[in-house]
Amino acid sequence: MENNIIKDRIQDVRERFLSGNQIEEIRQNVTSLVNERLDEFQNAQNNAFRELEVAIDKLENHQREMIAYFNKQLIALEEEQKASNSEVLKLASIQNQNLSKSPKNAENVISRDTVLSLKKFLNNKILAFLATVSLLGILALNFF
Repeated sequence: MENNIIKDRIQDVRERFLSGNQIEEIRQNVTSLVNERLDEFQNAQNNAFRELEVAIDKLENHQREMIAYFNKQLIALEEEQKASNSEVLKLASIQNQNLSKSPKNAENVISRDTVLSLKKFLNNKILAFLATVSLLGILALNFF
């Protein structure tokens, strides 16, 4: 008997609040709402992906433009350097021609090897003199 009372009350509550059709209707509404939200989310994802692809393309184009710009700058600098080097070479060759044409300069020019060997000789003599003076000073201090 108590079971019947409980069953009757459950049936009464169900009938009062929601019928079986209403529950199914709510399920369908929730399912359709969730599906709509998922579609919106997927569309938003697709749009964001397309925008990202456009931004990446713009960035790659900008990168290519900057590389081309810097390559042009580098080529211009290299050409300027070549021009400067050729001017220096021309001046050096003119100076060499002038030196070889004048007989006075050709006689007065001392070879580089001669200058270096002379410097080495003088340095050795100066060092020997200083060593001798130092030795005599030490001996003088020790004896007196």
